[in-house]
Amino acid sequence: MPSHKKIVEQYFDCFNRQDWKGLVALVTENVVRQEVGDPEPTRGKSALERNMHPGPDVTSLRGRVTRIVEEGNVAIAEGFVQVSKKDGSSIHVQFCTVFEFEGDLIGRLTAYTAVVPGPG
Repeated sequence: MPSHKKIVEQYFDCFNRQDWKGLVALVTENVVRQEVGDPEPTRGKSALERNMHPGPDVTSLRGRVTRIVEEGNVAIAEGFVQVSKKDGSSIHVQFCTVFEFEGDLIGRLTAYTAVVPGPG
């Protein structure tokens, strides 16, 4: 049984490769992803996969995890994401995501994000 920390590392590896199928293989069928501030969470594997795809003006996403803390069925990851756009601009986002596990699969994600200046 892999540690939850290892599963979170796999999640971000898939994110960085934009391997959405690999990413959703790490979650339950009825996964819930709440972006704090959004009125409605994303519910279910297929909705999560659709939600993770970047918009047409995005050329790449690159995440960097700076810390993962694990206790019981919860792992928390902190880090930064760079969103590169077709026009050459970038958006830098700092995040803290709480991963709640059901066995070896992610059952719920709660993401706290903020746009920040420059690379983190």
